[in-house]
Amino acid sequence: MATGFEAYRMEDPTLLAGVKEALLQSYFADFDPGFLKTPAGQSDIADHVDGRYNRCVDHVLPWLARYAQLGKADIVELGCGTGSSTAAFAQVARHVTGYDIHAPSVRAAESRMKALGLRNVAMSVVEPARLLETLKQENPNGADVFVLYAVLEHQTPAERLETLRTGWELLRPGGLLVVVDTPNRLVYFDAHTSLMPFFHFLPPELGWPYASRSPRENFREAMAQVSAEDAPMLLTRWGLGVSHHELELALGDIDSVLVGTGFEPEVLDMFPVTLDEELLRLYVEKSGARVPLAFTRNTLNFVLRKGDNADLIARQPPPPPVRYLVDETSHAAQAQRIHALEQRVRELEAHIATPPLRHQLADKLNGALKQTALHRQARKLVEWSVDRVKRGAR
Repeated sequence: MATGFEAYRMEDPTLLAGVKEALLQSYFADFDPGFLKTPAGQSDIADHVDGRYNRCVDHVLPWLARYAQLGKADIVELGCGTGSSTAAFAQVARHVTGYDIHAPSVRAAESRMKALGLRNVAMSVVEPARLLETLKQENPNGADVFVLYAVLEHQTPAERLETLRTGWELLRPGGLLVVVDTPNRLVYFDAHTSLMPFFHFLPPELGWPYASRSPRENFREAMAQVSAEDAPMLLTRWGLGVSHHELELALGDIDSVLVGTGFEPEVLDMFPVTLDEELLRLYVEKSGARVPLAFTRNTLNFVLRKGDNADLIARQPPPPPVRYLVDETSHAAQAQRIHALEQRVRELEAHIATPPLRHQLADKLNGALKQTALHRQARKLVEWSVDRVKRGAR
């Protein structure tokens, strides 16, 4: 799908090698060297080098361009990490300010910006307790876009509510609060942390010991090394999902400000709809549950806009039609069975219509009728009537 942002993709081998080396010297410096050699470690490196950056260029930028003039936008990103998405935003925005609590990540981000030649970016390392206050102090004139890219799921509920309120207050009229790549707690399978069904529904007292069954080795080992007292916070930091409840508690009714739902073509291309998402959407639609459709996706990608959004909401693309509840194989088999039944009905109709069979059926029905009490009573009545007529004739 052509988007107009293809020129910003990161594909040059020399550039990729430079960014990778910068990340290995900063963000990945404290990682277990053995883990980095595993397929999971190599995948993590690749995702940080260019994976998330290119996904942001290919999907997130054209998605947000539906709702804002990015070339005139001042963007604030909370939880910028190693700068993958920050750099993508900086390619098109007027200015981007990124904040994070992890110094090695920010050093890696700064190296990335230098390698890409981006000068419209400011990066800051801030202590967690001062993060939101610093954000407000350093952006007194507000922002046009406030981005939470894979962030909310790693916060405590209290941190989440405060972050959402702060970001919303920061926005100028018409500004966007953007949540990207965040797991939904309402779905069946925890694809983010444990890689097990329903794990994210468990209370910490059960989640901590049950983590020993996770197929994800580094998660399993991390939980095995923590005490029962520290387990709840560690589970929170790994991430157990977000839902519409936080948004409603922080901002109130979001129906009038929810403009991007994750069913736009740019997002569907990145996160195709799955069976469990369709089951959740059908439940919401059939039950009448007050759950915005944006929160029926496995991965949450949504946009809230601070302003009059009636026109944007009216033009929202509808969710795609249900496809997964009846797959192509079963649908074809069902069609074949229906065709065979139709053919059999036509054969029976033709057979019944032939005179010999019709007469046989009439004889059988007549014989069966003669054996009934009703037929005997009717015959007696007829005989009595005939007898009365004969007597009257005399």
